[in-house]
Amino acid sequence: MALQGGQVILTDLDPGIYLVTPEGAFELIHPYDEGDYHLSDIFDYFELGEVLEEDGAPGIELDARELKQLGRMAKEYATDHPPEFIAMCRNMVKGAVDFAPEEEVVCFYENFA
Repeated sequence: MALQGGQVILTDLDPGIYLVTPEGAFELIHPYDEGDYHLSDIFDYFELGEVLEEDGAPGIELDARELKQLGRMAKEYATDHPPEFIAMCRNMVKGAVDFAPEEEVVCFYENFA
């Protein structure tokens, strides 16, 4: 997996979910919690986003409307899904607000290796 943010290779980073900042860097927004969940579950469960794969790294692209919807759905369906999945969703929304508040589309990648 050679996906790079700036000069950093994703697989060289700690396991977790990374937001791609407007500058092209990887920002860890959710450390991997050893559960059975993946970014693609957002698409599978909530039908949000566009599933991505870049150099073997699974990812998802969410627009601003989908990010708001993800926050609402994580709250509404918190008891229907594993807690680590819900935590990931909440951290993604928070990460987008913290690191890419002006972006119309935000990409996230998973490094659970």
